[in-house]
Amino acid sequence: MAGVFDWLDKGIPAVLDAIPVPVFVKDPDSRFILINQRCEEQWGIPRAAVVGSTGEGIFPPEQVVRLMENDRRALESSTVACDEVVRNVALGQDRTLHTLRRPIRDPLGRTRSLVGVSVDVTDVRRTERALRDSEEKLRGLFELSPIGITLNRMDGSYVEFNPAFCAICGYSPDELRRLDYWTLTPEKYAAQEQEQLDALLTDGHYGPYEKEYIRKDGSLVPLRLTGVLLHASDGSSYIWSIVEDITAQKKAQEAIWYHANFDDITALPNRRMVYQRLDEEIARARGSGRHMALLFLDFDRFKEINDAFGHDKGDLLLKEAARRLADRLRHGDTVGRLNGDEFMIIVGADDTAQRLDVLADDLRQALGAPYRLGADLAYSSVSIGIAVFPQDGENAEALVRHADQAMYEAKALGRNRYRFFRSALQEEATRRGRIANELRSAIAGDQFRLFYQPIIDFETGKVLKAEALLRWQHPEMGLVGPADFIPVAEQSGEIIAIGQWVFDEVLRQITAWDAAGLPPIRVGVNRSPVEFRQSGDVLDVWAARLAEHGLSGRRVVVEITEGLLVELSDTVRDQFERLQRMGIALSLDDFGTGYSSLAYLRKFDVDFLKIDRAFVQGVERGSDDLTLCEAIIVMAQKLGIEVVAEGIETENQRALLVTAGCRLGQGFLFSRPLPADAFATYLRGTTRRG
Repeated sequence: MAGVFDWLDKGIPAVLDAIPVPVFVKDPDSRFILINQRCEEQWGIPRAAVVGSTGEGIFPPEQVVRLMENDRRALESSTVACDEVVRNVALGQDRTLHTLRRPIRDPLGRTRSLVGVSVDVTDVRRTERALRDSEEKLRGLFELSPIGITLNRMDGSYVEFNPAFCAICGYSPDELRRLDYWTLTPEKYAAQEQEQLDALLTDGHYGPYEKEYIRKDGSLVPLRLTGVLLHASDGSSYIWSIVEDITAQKKAQEAIWYHANFDDITALPNRRMVYQRLDEEIARARGSGRHMALLFLDFDRFKEINDAFGHDKGDLLLKEAARRLADRLRHGDTVGRLNGDEFMIIVGADDTAQRLDVLADDLRQALGAPYRLGADLAYSSVSIGIAVFPQDGENAEALVRHADQAMYEAKALGRNRYRFFRSALQEEATRRGRIANELRSAIAGDQFRLFYQPIIDFETGKVLKAEALLRWQHPEMGLVGPADFIPVAEQSGEIIAIGQWVFDEVLRQITAWDAAGLPPIRVGVNRSPVEFRQSGDVLDVWAARLAEHGLSGRRVVVEITEGLLVELSDTVRDQFERLQRMGIALSLDDFGTGYSSLAYLRKFDVDFLKIDRAFVQGVERGSDDLTLCEAIIVMAQKLGIEVVAEGIETENQRALLVTAGCRLGQGFLFSRPLPADAFATYLRGTTRRG
């Protein structure tokens, strides 16, 4: 019998070693009786060091305590399964083991030992924890995402959705679970939805595409959707969708579109949209063989309103003007603001000339009515040019150009009126274009000439001053007066170079006259408002030129117009002050025809004031023109300003002006404008007579 038991004692370990999982046997006191080979490998320690111990000195104390506690629980029950951490001694690292313990009892029910089976689940548990962490993160993203996320069955019913989607639709979670995708989709998207569903089934995904959902309150919310097709392990298919509320983007796009196509001040179509509608209207008229018209409107002297009341009040006027224009147009007509104070009106097909007459006059009167600008009352008027398709132009560019030309003719005729385009206007525009091109070579070609008209002292008959008058000796057109080319030069910018040439030529001529022994006189040069609006650096050049010629600035008088005083900017003001510091006098030309504001005369040190020839020519005893001249002379004398009467042609005019107190005069009575040599002869003759 002893031999049998010896065989069993030897056979049991062999049997346990054959088991492919770690197995151990403990006594009721938690001492190891047996461990198999897989247990040795799992713990990294030979069985001889383990058998007979509770694990003390082998495993960390806290692990031994937990192992014995698990043993106790198993001894008191039938079976215990749990995870426990055990040190692998060879590796020096802890491993997670899933251990099953079971007590072994004898026939009398007494516990004899405890058998345990352990499986290393370290990697499994690590993977499970990673999966749980990922799931928690994904769940957090799902719940906190500001973009809607949904999971739908193929019939459109909702399986899962996040709070953002509920917010987009306006439904509670319970309400959404009773709805489906198609309930939220307007019928107008049926065809588009079928296309996306086909793409989903064919390619496994759909979108992105845009549509709308019907919210709980009945409103429509714009969306962008993207989705994929999912196949579950049970064979079911689902649609996983990203639902983005693009309301803010749509509003931003609408705002961008609005600002690109409408004027911020008047809310009318802007230049871009007006030209687009003009092209469309021309195409319709061309297709139907009908006429259409374009009206070009420009306010008269709008800058004066801005200067007098400020730009904010000017904007109020433009808003009111836009309202008046819109009220007087028919459905289908278009009114837009191009820029500044320019407006354009597109009038529908087949309007007669009589109807355009009535419309233009109605617009003129409406825009000429007073404007209430807060506490202020402003008055304005408008000039209108009209061009008709197709006779005045077969495309937008030609119609706009011709309507613009007609508008400028209305201004030239006195403003506050309208004019239809005439072919003669195009001829004039062509002539002006030719002048603009040829002006560029006029200085280099030595084509400019200066003529000098004397200004006479009535008492002595001597020449005290002269006005330099510019002429253009054109090789084909002959001698061209300034009225024909100065406006073109101002518009093209050539006036800057021309003005410098005039100043240099005047200094050269003064120097030549001085060298010839002629009496020193002052010479007036006309300076364009355009020149004053440029940088004052040109005055540095003037100072250098005066120094080169050894001349004082007092030998030069700069003649300006009244309008320049009204539009006075910091740049212009600075140039006035610099001219005065250089000793150059200021002369106010054509006084009485412009703004005639005493406030501007008091504000600036004007040295000379020239009464316009329009008043001088009407001077007769008892006439209003004589009364006006007398008033101007008395006013100027009170302000210490010397008066020059322009355009004197008769001895009677001279005598009446002398009686009125005027001391200086200029006109054909004394001399026409003369070339430099002839003027020198005239100056020499008056000197001898004096």
